[in-house]
Amino acid sequence: MHQTIAGWRAAQRPQVFLVPARILIADDNPVVRQTLRKLLEAAGQWEIIEAATGEEAVAKSLESRPELLILDLVMPVMDGLTAAKEISRVLPGAKMLMYTMHQSSHLEREALKFGVRKVVSKTESSLLVEAARQLLTEVPAETSSDPIPPSEATSPTIAADGVASIGPESASQSPSEPGEIPPSLLGKK
Repeated sequence: MHQTIAGWRAAQRPQVFLVPARILIADDNPVVRQTLRKLLEAAGQWEIIEAATGEEAVAKSLESRPELLILDLVMPVMDGLTAAKEISRVLPGAKMLMYTMHQSSHLEREALKFGVRKVVSKTESSLLVEAARQLLTEVPAETSSDPIPPSEATSPTIAADGVASIGPESASQSPSEPGEIPPSLLGKK
């Protein structure tokens, strides 16, 4: 039997296999990590990687190159902001979301400076999956070998749904030094 040219060309095309997006969850609470894993796995075909500290998140990010990182703010060894700063330095353009109990506009401005693109409160867990989907479907910006300088970074805006998104206005303040999280970021005076 003769095959048409179009049929032959179609048979010669390589098969494309979609690889699930890789998401790294960094939270020191194993119950939170397991809950997020179940929530995300139920919502999509995603490969989930877990880390218990910011330091472990940095190491696993370098090893696995996730498409999205979900970072807690308060973790032992290395906090989420310091981990975000380090990840941004070694993986410019990494998509990061901060998932925290300590949401404030000050934290959102600081998180922006450390490379975080969205902040979601743990009290608004129902918003996490949609925020993850939004970040995963963003068209990647061209990345250079250097992270985006603060003068070109973007600032957070809080939508009515409680999700802080990053826009261009607030990168003028200098970032906090790595280490202990300032009480003002935790909503404390």
